[in-house]
Amino acid sequence: MLSKKQLALLSLGTSLSFFDIFNVPYIENYASASLGEVSSVLILSAEMIGYFIGGIINGYIASKYGRKVGLILSMILISIGSIIGLLSFSVTQLIIAEFIIGLGIEGEVATVPSYVAEMTDKNFRGRAVGLTTLFGFLMSLIVGPIAVILGESYWRLLFLPGIIIAIISLLIRVKLPESKLWVVKKEEKMKWDKMILVLIAIWFTSYFTGYALFSTPIFSTLAGKGFENTSLYFTYILYGDPIGVVVSSLLNDFIERKYSSMFANLISGILVALWPFFNGLSFLAIGFVIMFFQGFKFPTMYTYTAENLGTKIRTLGYGIADGIGHLGGAIGPVIMALLYLSNVEISYAVTGIVAMISALLIMTFGVLTNRKALEEIKG
Repeated sequence: MLSKKQLALLSLGTSLSFFDIFNVPYIENYASASLGEVSSVLILSAEMIGYFIGGIINGYIASKYGRKVGLILSMILISIGSIIGLLSFSVTQLIIAEFIIGLGIEGEVATVPSYVAEMTDKNFRGRAVGLTTLFGFLMSLIVGPIAVILGESYWRLLFLPGIIIAIISLLIRVKLPESKLWVVKKEEKMKWDKMILVLIAIWFTSYFTGYALFSTPIFSTLAGKGFENTSLYFTYILYGDPIGVVVSSLLNDFIERKYSSMFANLISGILVALWPFFNGLSFLAIGFVIMFFQGFKFPTMYTYTAENLGTKIRTLGYGIADGIGHLGGAIGPVIMALLYLSNVEISYAVTGIVAMISALLIMTFGVLTNRKALEEIKG
């Protein structure tokens, strides 16, 4: 089993992944000044496509050759992408950088929750995954101020932490123990699990909304509501995200994860559909609450996804579900941006309804998992 120290050290690399996730909206916003509103979302979409491919590839590698290999590979990919981004001078280089970073991030997302779930006690599993995730989401507290300070002149420096932290994390992860459950099951053949299809649909619809909330229409709406420094006010909204993760991480073993995952998507979806009808401080407050529930869903859904898959196919199935699910994150921002050009209210309504569909899927197909051993759920 992993010690608390090992969990904390593992979380260092996870924090890097989420630093790169949270810096994309700012990169996209600053780049939109020269690229245009619709074209700039291609940067975010490139990362989403990287998630799609990276989840499948790294998920398979972690299933075939061990969780440690997957954990190390994700850091290598993020560092390579960060170097390209730091030195980029064109939109093509930015797209390539975010694509490679996406490969690494999804490798991280596919492997870390599975690894932690396999290496912790059933009564602490939810909080362990949640606390590991928490370190990542707390990066939003750091990314926002740094992005605002760097501004339009120095925003490429947002790629620098990806190089530094990845190297440190590589040295740490080499010394981590291999998953005992994987060692026991490694000679078994992988068997397809139909639940993967359900999880793909759940993550696709959830990410559709989640990443649409990172797209340029949000910044345009802020400007239209009279908030001149859009990056600053987006940061105020974004802070709801890590607070939601903190609350969810602490409660993750005490509320049935099927229900907490469902309600987080449902409530945030309803609020997104209503959001454009608010103004002033109430607009910021609703945005904060939306981000709170968007953050709340991750510790519980990360744990829940790992629990719904058997050990042999866990990282591959996780990578497929979360990776293909991220295509929703690639499509969501584009669709919202296109709809926004013709009707603001409809763009938000469609984005919110898709999150509600995710909630319905969880409620319909989800199983109860809290305080059950992984072997008891799927083996």
